[in-house]
Amino acid sequence: MVTPRTTRAAVLAVGGAFAAVTALCLPFLLTGTDVPTGAVVLGRWTAALASLVAVRSVLGPGHLARLWRLRPASPRELLASYGLALAVVVPAVALPAAVGVALGAGAAPASTWLAAVPVVVLGTLLLAVSTAGEEVLWRGQLQGAVALHGFWRTSSLVGGVWAAWHLPLHLTYLHQGALTAREALLTTVGLVAWAPLLAALVERRGTVWPAVFAHAVPVSSTQLLAAGSTADAATSWAVAVASWTTLLVAAALVRRRAPASADRQDGRPPQARQTRSRDDIARSTASLSTTRSTPAVGGR
Repeated sequence: MVTPRTTRAAVLAVGGAFAAVTALCLPFLLTGTDVPTGAVVLGRWTAALASLVAVRSVLGPGHLARLWRLRPASPRELLASYGLALAVVVPAVALPAAVGVALGAGAAPASTWLAAVPVVVLGTLLLAVSTAGEEVLWRGQLQGAVALHGFWRTSSLVGGVWAAWHLPLHLTYLHQGALTAREALLTTVGLVAWAPLLAALVERRGTVWPAVFAHAVPVSSTQLLAAGSTADAATSWAVAVASWTTLLVAAALVRRRAPASADRQDGRPPQARQTRSRDDIARSTASLSTTRSTPAVGGR
């Protein structure tokens, strides 16, 4: 349920996340030191830390699992979320790469495509430990806090905030030469296009875990193309637009199969929602029967 207190906790969490990631990137930006992988992993978990502090400060203990949408987290649900994430994201990565090949970009060697299989299967599981730190705030707490504005407006808003949160890191990479200006722009805008699909996956399962796994898929469309084949601006933009379009279409398709909107905000599995609905009907029926059988006070 969205309340003024949950909204205040979300705003505080987002502000804390921005402050934390800026503080983390600033030394690398000022000194020109390369950003190590460990710092990126730590940076992702600054979002969860900011959310934890905000929730405990505003709402007190006992709210994290619900706001982060961590439940259900049974082995069966985790496996289903993992499978759904790969089933959706792998085609969404491969199709824009195919567009790039059709435009003359050239595919990477077959060995690269074959090597991508174990990287995707195992790398997704390993990187999920890192991406969980982001998703509990963006697709968990913040997505729920602004859910009353409708799916597309909500997911786009969260995507914009999420992309802005990456700016300190992207600017650091740009300053160090690790990214070109075009790559930094396409990467940042691409996050906004990613957001609806991640949100749709959460709606589909009622838990944040499919978004955690989808975010962790370690292969991009450009990695499936020949090295240097997307160096020209026209090809880069074409592959990027194809990728954004594919992600948005995938979000729409995933969302069509999600539970009814009234049921998908509380993070409970469909079975639990159905059980609650049956219980509510039983209580309502019992209450009605009691009311009918009780004579009115002072009645004749």
